[in-house]
Amino acid sequence: MIKIGVTVNTKGLQRYKDNLNVLDQVVMFTAGAIESEAKNLITTRSSRGNEYVRGGRIHYAAEPGNAPNSDTGRLDGSISHKSIGKAKAEVSVEAEYAIPLEIGWISRDGAHQGPFPFLVPAVQKHAGPFRQAVTSVMRGKG
Repeated sequence: MIKIGVTVNTKGLQRYKDNLNVLDQVVMFTAGAIESEAKNLITTRSSRGNEYVRGGRIHYAAEPGNAPNSDTGRLDGSISHKSIGKAKAEVSVEAEYAIPLEIGWISRDGAHQGPFPFLVPAVQKHAGPFRQAVTSVMRGKG
């Protein structure tokens, strides 16, 4: 699980309480942006690795270090986000092969495959703007 956190000191606690609804909107917006970015990374072919035929269609595997190229649409279709509490959200990927793609794996012949990251780059892209938005809300500018 990847988490983005913000530390709130106690002198800002009342401001936090006053702005909790705005923070909730920032969190949900960011979760949606991370979901969209992860899907975009998969569906926009970023590299062209090995070519193979699956289901009568030609597919190009991604090169390691790049997001996986969409084949069936199952991976990007399994990415979603939801609220899990006030100012808390979760971005999840249901495809069982998502983690091996993200971090890499050792094949049956002992060769290291991947990684083909798509979620970490999506989180990294939105971490800075998320922190800036939270800071702005906490300063009463949200």
